[in-house]
Amino acid sequence: MESGHTLFKTQNDLMSAPLATINRIGRQAGSSEQAIKTCVDDDPSIRKKIVDDLKYAHEVLKVGSTPTFFVNGNMVKGAASFEDFDKLIKPLLKS
Repeated sequence: MESGHTLFKTQNDLMSAPLATINRIGRQAGSSEQAIKTCVDDDPSIRKKIVDDLKYAHEVLKVGSTPTFFVNGNMVKGAASFEDFDKLIKPLLKS
């Protein structure tokens, strides 16, 4: 299973233990422990950004499902078709 798909399926884990979950998924995807550590653990600003972004999405934006999109400030939850997005975006485009 590709890691992006795994991230979608582990949302609850990401909210409760984001860094541990990212490390676990990275190992499942074939990354070495050192590569994950270099990417996430060695730079405290990256670690903070991950945690802050997850917290903001959950607490401020009230994102509770994946995928979630925002079109001109309006939340679109779940898988939307091209036609669904087209209906939302076309009225916003200038002629």
